[in-house]
Amino acid sequence: MRLETSAISFLFPAWFLSSPLFYLECGLMVLSVEAAERDFQRRFALNHALVDNAYWRYPVDDRGHENCMPTGRGQVTNSHCGRWKAYRVCDHVELHAGFVSGGVDYTGKLVVMHEHYWCHKASCPICFARGWAAREARAIDARLKFASKRGYGEVEHIMVSVPKADYGLSLEVLREKCRVAMARRGVLGGAMMPHGFRIDRKRKVLVWGVHFHALGFVAGGFDVCRECVHERGDCAECSCFKGREVREYAKDGYLVKVLPKRKTVIGTAWYQLNHCTLKVGLKRNNVVTYFGVCGCSKLKGSALSKSLVSFECPACGNDAPRRIYWAKEPICKDIGSPLYKKVFPMEEFGSSGLPNFANAGGGKVE
Repeated sequence: MRLETSAISFLFPAWFLSSPLFYLECGLMVLSVEAAERDFQRRFALNHALVDNAYWRYPVDDRGHENCMPTGRGQVTNSHCGRWKAYRVCDHVELHAGFVSGGVDYTGKLVVMHEHYWCHKASCPICFARGWAAREARAIDARLKFASKRGYGEVEHIMVSVPKADYGLSLEVLREKCRVAMARRGVLGGAMMPHGFRIDRKRKVLVWGVHFHALGFVAGGFDVCRECVHERGDCAECSCFKGREVREYAKDGYLVKVLPKRKTVIGTAWYQLNHCTLKVGLKRNNVVTYFGVCGCSKLKGSALSKSLVSFECPACGNDAPRRIYWAKEPICKDIGSPLYKKVFPMEEFGSSGLPNFANAGGGKVE
């Protein structure tokens, strides 16, 4: 499948079409514009959702960091990637009143979700967002909720910007330097994810601009600073987070900022994961690093492993079991189709008066 010429010119600007591009495709090589276009066509044919996010569709244009790549730029793991598996349905319709998502009201309706086979590899162009990132986001959410119950406070979204002088350091070294920078500013622990590339919107490419995102806990919380009214420069002498931020930045040059309150932990984690950075050539990419009070040796519990297999209803939070679809109206199950919807509402009963879904029982659901 190929995009129209107008779409290609949108993805690849004029300056890019007239010059060679230093690009990464499962190895280290210099690719022409034709090769970069073929790479995008390969990924687009597998996953039409790539056009929804500039980060997923823009090519990489940066020398010196060929050992890193954005998520979803590798090869498909196997033929089962993205294959439809079953319907997950929450029938607690009385709890869906007032829930609106994507402009759609779920009041009085079932919440229906698709379940697919995912390889859970961050490099897979089919599974990286809906499979790998979704599972990792659930794990992060469960771990931070578990930690929050231990009294560490509210989860905050933190970003650490690396000074340009350190851009040439490896991700492993930068990860440790960012962890130390957060600790010195009073970040107790959390989960951190590397972001090596940023969008150059003028040139419509990804360039190296390494930084780390973290979800974690701040000593004393951040609401005091968030709600503080002060004059410019007053933070330098303050004992709260912003004061520590200003003083430590003057020492190490690492900018550690707490971002505005997020709507959900799992939503923020998923968004940050689906465009983070991987090391090339590794069989296992441990992209997420838990540190401090959330470290793997300090935070243990059975609830953490259960989160990986749960299928929660986005409207009420209840578990959504598998169901068999009885009605005749077609539902798109192909993730590559523009008609596909991952989550959607449906009436409990069809026009015939019979339920649209029935219990799956103990048998296999096809």
